[in-house]
Amino acid sequence: MKFSRIPEIMRLHNSVMGSLTVITSALLFTDKILVILIGALTYIFIASAQNIINDIFDVEVDKINRPKRPIPSGDISIREAYFLFYLYTIIGLILSVLSSLWVSNIYPLLIALLMSVVGVLYSWKLKIMGFIGNITVGISFSMGYIYGIIISTRNYQWSGEILTALLLFSVSTTLLIAREIVKGVEDVVGDAIRDVKTLARSKGIKFASRVAAIFYFLALVGFTALYFFGVLNAYFLPFLVIGDIATIIAIYYALKGEIGASKASFWGKVGAFDGLVGFLIGAVRI
Repeated sequence: MKFSRIPEIMRLHNSVMGSLTVITSALLFTDKILVILIGALTYIFIASAQNIINDIFDVEVDKINRPKRPIPSGDISIREAYFLFYLYTIIGLILSVLSSLWVSNIYPLLIALLMSVVGVLYSWKLKIMGFIGNITVGISFSMGYIYGIIISTRNYQWSGEILTALLLFSVSTTLLIAREIVKGVEDVVGDAIRDVKTLARSKGIKFASRVAAIFYFLALVGFTALYFFGVLNAYFLPFLVIGDIATIIAIYYALKGEIGASKASFWGKVGAFDGLVGFLIGAVRI
């Protein structure tokens, strides 16, 4: 095994970015650093395991399209990849047990188990099912916002913080679903080779583009509504403005169909990154 390729097969940068969802949501309920750190590490290990199993299932395609990736290049064997997958899954589940002990319930462990199973199902079957796979990606990445609630409070009564965290989850999910649909429009030729049943292939590019625009619009509405909950601090406002502009541009290009798909995907990514950072900064108590 070439150890220098391990961060790449983990998609470590994506896993760390995703862990910010846990940190953001948890900050709304607690200032205990150890609790938040354990939750973030749980996300990183579970997400990394999911990325590894995805590469295992995609190895034949990657041999053709991405031969320099760790597995097809031979730097990490299938057997070694499975070892890393099981190792990171076990570490993530053990960390979730610590969170369960902290809040005195089994919910953190159950969510970590659920996301581990969903990650395997996605790579095995759901990925090629198109829209269902798009929804799975959106929910899986955004589940950190729900996990952040579960690990940091025992009080699940309705409150501004609970509603804010749930809206963070909804905004992130809808935005990522929109971007996944747009990527299906952008990659319609390549997906035909793999028989991925995206909306663009099953319902047509025009239909898929409109659905993507609708999801972008829902994200825009939810993102804007966050400001009026009064839970996130004033530093969130500049990110709100930038995120709204990026999402409006994404809607514009999404409605252009295949010729605008690439730019719609790019601006959706800008909006997602802006929101991720803005949520985190807005959740800090000042």
